[in-house]
Amino acid sequence: MDSQEIELRQDSAMMLRTDMHLKKRNLKDAIAKHREVASTIVAVGEDLKCATIRLDDLQSGRGKALASEPDIKIFEFWLSIPGYQGSIQKAKAEMTMHGSLQHVSNVSSTSKSGLGGGIVGGLVFGPLGAAAGVLATRKSKVSTHVQRIDTRQVELQITGPGYAWSALAHSGYADKFRELRDLINAYGSNPKSIQDSFREQTTIVNTLQKKLTKLKAQHQVATLEAEERKLAYEATKKDFTAIRLPLFTDFKFRWECLSSFWQWLAILCGPALLVILAGVTVYARITAQPWLSQAIGLAVGEILLWCALFIVYLMRYRV
Repeated sequence: MDSQEIELRQDSAMMLRTDMHLKKRNLKDAIAKHREVASTIVAVGEDLKCATIRLDDLQSGRGKALASEPDIKIFEFWLSIPGYQGSIQKAKAEMTMHGSLQHVSNVSSTSKSGLGGGIVGGLVFGPLGAAAGVLATRKSKVSTHVQRIDTRQVELQITGPGYAWSALAHSGYADKFRELRDLINAYGSNPKSIQDSFREQTTIVNTLQKKLTKLKAQHQVATLEAEERKLAYEATKKDFTAIRLPLFTDFKFRWECLSSFWQWLAILCGPALLVILAGVTVYARITAQPWLSQAIGLAVGEILLWCALFIVYLMRYRV
């Protein structure tokens, strides 16, 4: 292979290498766009799923289920209670507390007669000992027990156009009744009809479906574009691998392109310096010099430096 052919192949390889890097960047951009469109499709699909479920709730005529308890079911636009099933509009709810909480004290006492102490005292000291024994062992105990009497009851009253219903329960249901009351008052005062909500939700679902269809078309285009750019990159990479010079020939060509100054500098800082460091290290080891570890460190550093330069050469001109 003459010098002219080597130079021609080198120039062609450099041009192909530049083109290969450009196509690699284009391929990365196409892959990123493909992933972005795919993630957007997933997000829009989830939104469409939720919007469709919402539309089905509205199509049932009731809307979203809000609460369900025995004898009462509350929906966004529907109310079901004993004696009434229909629109929740204009429904009102009130909660009333009845009864009270009282604490009653019960006082009781118990006493010990002291007869045993009197018998013992009488046997030991006679009549006076018996009287003293009775007085000494007689005991009285008074205890107080506080009884909690809870008569509280909570009542939920629901009224609307043509119906009224109430439920009475223990005070422990106060929080649940309060939640039901707030739901009924909030949605009963909502002026928006289920027909308006259904039309709005239908528009939202149709918009999301069109957007999803458009995104799927874009995804197909992005997929084709990524495949085309991948093929173009692989073809250019194959041409570059085929036309580039062999490693030794390429290294020799680049060495000849250097000026004399850089060639001598590379020789002095490379093989010559490495031979000197190796000789110094051997000398230091034979003569047991204290600076042996420093010499070994310099030699290893020199080797690592040239290994790093060789890797940079491979990454920049060969890979």
